[in-house]
Amino acid sequence: MENIEQLRKVATRAGKLLTSLSESIRQQKEELKLTEFYQEYSKAALYKLPKLSKGSVEYAVAEMEASGYIFKKKPSGNTMKYAMTIQNVIDLYFHRKVPKYRDRFDKAFTIFVCNLKGGGSKTVSTASLSHAFRAHPQLLFEDLRILAIDFDPQASLTMFLSHENSVGLVENTAAQAMLQNVSREELLSDFIVSSIIPGVDVIPASIDDAFLAEGWKGLCEEHLPGQNIHAVLKENIIDKLRYDYDFIFLDSGPHLDAFLKNCIGAADLMLTPLPPATVDFHSSLKFVASLPALIDSIEQDGHTCNLIGNVGFYVQNPEQV
Repeated sequence: MENIEQLRKVATRAGKLLTSLSESIRQQKEELKLTEFYQEYSKAALYKLPKLSKGSVEYAVAEMEASGYIFKKKPSGNTMKYAMTIQNVIDLYFHRKVPKYRDRFDKAFTIFVCNLKGGGSKTVSTASLSHAFRAHPQLLFEDLRILAIDFDPQASLTMFLSHENSVGLVENTAAQAMLQNVSREELLSDFIVSSIIPGVDVIPASIDDAFLAEGWKGLCEEHLPGQNIHAVLKENIIDKLRYDYDFIFLDSGPHLDAFLKNCIGAADLMLTPLPPATVDFHSSLKFVASLPALIDSIEQDGHTCNLIGNVGFYVQNPEQV
């Protein structure tokens, strides 16, 4: 290329701007004291939550404080009022011995939000569901442990859940964890990072992952001989973490590549966002119609899919999900 220097200059400027943007977000969060999840509960607000009442809340709070537990409080005039975090609420449920989801279901349930139509709210839906499953008031007693795994080289899900890990080249990505076949302990310590909501974790993606997807078959033959190329995600990540999380959400790019096929091969359930705009809806229907053939091709290559189904859901405006 004749004008490669111009591309290098633009790339350098883009990299600096990206770093500056991430730093600006960090500074704004610190300035506005938004480094923790915003939702807080007064003691009275707990009376309306599932499996609680005024009497049970008052009794549990008194017992827990008597044993040394400290609930978050904020000044209000001359007094201190309860401003309980979701972890405080979850701990209160635990104190009352309310059964959790994992007392009934001991293995993680894997959900893949997928559509080959770009810009169809896949990533926003995945991030929203990850947060909602953990933090929705009606689900707090379940104490759901959530893991989101990002396979899109654009790393938008990583940006939503842990923006500081979405800038630059990230070595410990989900794609690398698959290829390196690391241990459960390494996954927990080196690859999984926390989000702003305690109990919602993410394994990041990076732009370099696109090169791995492109040469996936050859890389598997070299580094994972004998392993089915569509089963790597399930066997090398999800099966190792199936007792550490209750729900695992998967997000891939809008490409019919090795990562998308691995996500299908690992998922228990697929969700497909269906935007109503004619062009978007047309593309989405083409993807849904092609799913049986896509699953057949995966199984013909020797990997059995365990999908219980695919659920389409209406998205009125992807930008406002």
